[in-house]
This record gives sequence, C-alpha cells and structure tokens, in this order.
Amino acid sequence: MSDKQSSRRKFLQFLGLTAGATIVSKNVFAKGFDHTEIRKLTEKQQEFMFRYEKWMDEFIQVINVQKTEPENMENQKKVMSLSKLSEEFKPELDEHMKDETFAFIFRISIERMTNQIPHI
Repeated sequence: MSDKQSSRRKFLQFLGLTAGATIVSKNVFAKGFDHTEIRKLTEKQQEFMFRYEKWMDEFIQVINVQKTEPENMENQKKVMSLSKLSEEFKPELDEHMKDETFAFIFRISIERMTNQIPHI
C-alpha cells in the first residue's frame, strides 16, 4: 500500500470508518443523507452536524485540489488548517457518538465524504 493510500486510510479510521465500524446496510447509504434526518437529533447535535458538514464540504474541495495541484502551497495550508480543525472536533464528536441516532446519521454523512474524496 502506498504512503498516500495509507494516509487516507488513517484519516478515515480517525473519523471512525474502520471496516467493521459501519454496521448499517449499503442500501441506507445508497439513498444518501437526507438533511431532514438531522431533526431527530438534539439541538446541540444538530449544530455540531451542520458545522461538521460545512467542514466536510471544505475538506472535499481542498483534497480535490490537492490531487490535481499537489504543489499548490496555499491549498496545502488549507489542508493543514482543516486537519487541525478536525482534531478540535474530536472531543465533541466522541461525546455525540455515544448516542445511537447521532452515530447512525454521522456515519451516513461521512459516507458522502468518503465517496467524494479521490483515491490518492
């Protein structure tokens, strides 16, 4: 496995996407994430999910640029900044993941990101 594939795998594992972590069926993921599902969460969980979804959108963009323009220093700074921000999310995410409904919805939203990140 190349270093780039290993880094991607480590990042996804950091987000909780180890091979056995996703216990919902592929049919659930296939239909996509419906933002109305967020209404099933507490107000605090909803706020976190909206912040995290915004982070994911930005992260997908910079990773796509990274693939096409690996020498782009400005983009590399964005990658580092967004990676640091993901670490800041971790304590709050760990707390929310104790709730089954949140964990289910979070995993569906993460699936969207993994499908949009190129295999580098």
